[in-house]
Amino acid sequence: MRTAHQALVTLCLLTLGGVSTAATLYRWVDAQGVVHYSDTPQPGAEVLHVSGAQTYHGTTAPDAAPAAAAATPKAAEPYKSCDITQPAPDSSLFAPEAVTVSVQVSPGLRGGDQLSVQVDGQTLQPTTDGSLSFQLAAPERGEHTVSAQVHGADGAVLCSATSINFSVQRPSVNSPASPVKPH
Repeated sequence: MRTAHQALVTLCLLTLGGVSTAATLYRWVDAQGVVHYSDTPQPGAEVLHVSGAQTYHGTTAPDAAPAAAAATPKAAEPYKSCDITQPAPDSSLFAPEAVTVSVQVSPGLRGGDQLSVQVDGQTLQPTTDGSLSFQLAAPERGEHTVSAQVHGADGAVLCSATSINFSVQRPSVNSPASPVKPH
């Protein structure tokens, strides 16, 4: 025979443990006036029918998103802008050893996305990993076009900067001196 304490523990486990079936317990008072509970029938015991604990399983309102959808990360917010900030559009550079190309992306470049920069169709490598700054070493004389795009992990273009042009002047054999700066 189980003690009253064991019966109460059993009752708690049945009702709080998520068992949804009803349980039958027995209650009786002994000769000393002590109340006992048991899940085993006793002579003269009162039969108690205990239903499972009331539980709550959250449901979504018909117009609310299901919980599984809420747990899925929402799609990343699209880029608002990507701009080539250096060199300045239509700038003219005299005999540069290198030209720095800088891009600004808003919001900042997200993990997994890649920024690619091309000068005259040739892809430049960033100065450091994850950098928005690129270096064009020893650019040739003439006009050059810079373009930039942000690509997602799947290769899709997420943002495109407006292309810019700049020109490079080099000293010539006929006129090796620097050009005269305008007043």
